[in-house]
Amino acid sequence: MRSMKRFVYAMVVFFTSMVLVNAQTPTVGLRYNQNSSEGFTLFSPEKDSLVFLIDGCGQIVNQWAFTEKPGATCYLLDNGNLLRAGKDSLEIRDWDNNLVWSYAMDLNGYAQHHDIEPLPNGNVLCLLFDFYTDTEMISVGRDSTFVSPSFRLDKIIELQPVGANSANLIWEWKFKDHLIQDYDSTQQNYGVVSAHPELLDINYANNQIKDYTHGNGIDYNSSLDQIIISARHTNEIYVIDHSTTTAEAAGHSGGNANRGGDFLWRWGNSQVYTQDTTDAQMLFLQHDAKWVEQDFADAGKISVFNNGGDGNGTHSSTHLVDPIIANGQYEFTNGRFGPFVYDYTWTGIIMGDTLIEGRKSGVESLANGNVLICESSKGQITEVDKQTGNVIWVYRNPLGSVLYAQGSTTGVHDNSIFRAQRYPTNFAGFVGKDLTPQGIVEDVNSLSSACVALSTEENSMDLIAITNPVRDIMCFNQEVEGAIEIFNMAGQSVLRRTQIQATELAINLPAGVYIVHIDFGNHTHSQKIIIQ
Repeated sequence: MRSMKRFVYAMVVFFTSMVLVNAQTPTVGLRYNQNSSEGFTLFSPEKDSLVFLIDGCGQIVNQWAFTEKPGATCYLLDNGNLLRAGKDSLEIRDWDNNLVWSYAMDLNGYAQHHDIEPLPNGNVLCLLFDFYTDTEMISVGRDSTFVSPSFRLDKIIELQPVGANSANLIWEWKFKDHLIQDYDSTQQNYGVVSAHPELLDINYANNQIKDYTHGNGIDYNSSLDQIIISARHTNEIYVIDHSTTTAEAAGHSGGNANRGGDFLWRWGNSQVYTQDTTDAQMLFLQHDAKWVEQDFADAGKISVFNNGGDGNGTHSSTHLVDPIIANGQYEFTNGRFGPFVYDYTWTGIIMGDTLIEGRKSGVESLANGNVLICESSKGQITEVDKQTGNVIWVYRNPLGSVLYAQGSTTGVHDNSIFRAQRYPTNFAGFVGKDLTPQGIVEDVNSLSSACVALSTEENSMDLIAITNPVRDIMCFNQEVEGAIEIFNMAGQSVLRRTQIQATELAINLPAGVYIVHIDFGNHTHSQKIIIQ
């Protein structure tokens, strides 16, 4: 049976490709599909309050409606609930869209931005702006030439949801507590920058006089009890110890590593701490650094979307980085943190366009090792086969300020998404949940129709079959009683009978490839036919 399914899949791909030679590639929804990895993809349109979970055919498996447009990210929890950061409030909704918890961040004095991270204990890590006056920054050794009245770094807090709309502050970490500088010898944090790679040089020349670090992503590793932070404006990613108390996180000792809140590892732009301009820079304005899940093919590695590619601005890249940890310490050789090469890099072309995203965007390493890329400005999600480097699945968000129709003459301009996540079919949050497809987001999609037909055919092969090829009369392997409808490969209905009871059906359609849907009893059967 498995070999038959592979044969059927190959045939559908072959004939669908033939049809698309003379047909317009879908502009939204499923745009390309060559046997994507199993699982369901979660994304949140930036211009709408909806969140969608879709299958590989682009069909909605579940959707949620929130009270605000997204602040940035959303995550499925192990119990099937959805955690989402809105423009102001954090919200948790259950599988059926019932509001479980809401917390107004602004009203409680928290300037949350870019990313949040659910923890195994039910708490939430939040990335916040941390504002300082020019006087405060000068007091920690910032060059007075490069300050503003509202200078900001980043900090991380851990919130414990309480009741329906409250939260307890459990833990806090700040960049400001971990600075080094060689500008003002009167300040306590004055020192030799290259001798303190565990600290951030507050005078690194990144031309930022207001938003110095610009954190844009956080992630948590439960086996290490560590947090990773992506800071766009220093072109670095940092790992810190989460096992500390808040007091220890503000200092330089304590926690599992006995380093307090200092950096355990940093990577991407060693010039920031070595002050050696000959060092090779590895990251340029990157986003979305995170650990690969523990039971995945590349477990323990770190994926990151490198917006600036090689720094020339001609392309973006996606990478895997594989830090070496020995006796609890990250590799540190000749005054620099390793590794000194990428573990994996993909820079390529998606649907005819070079991968290049100046802002936002992300990448995720999947269970089988494939790579899922999010191009934020296009609202486009792409799966790349890691072994071959080939693009095997492309989906474009159809929902912006309006719902874009297929082939829209006005184009798709505001359908951006910040990130996307693919959850495997064995994800804990799916246990006991209804994963029945509910149709596509957009109006029509020929690729989705062919994909759905294939999926249905694989699940119903033993029930009924239609003899191929078809010449004038469609013959069934058993008597069919029910409704029958035939679609062309553009998804248009070309024949419908509301009730038949027969082993064959006369048809008069032009030669070509079609999809037949039959509803009988409690079963639905779909099959590709070739009319000659």
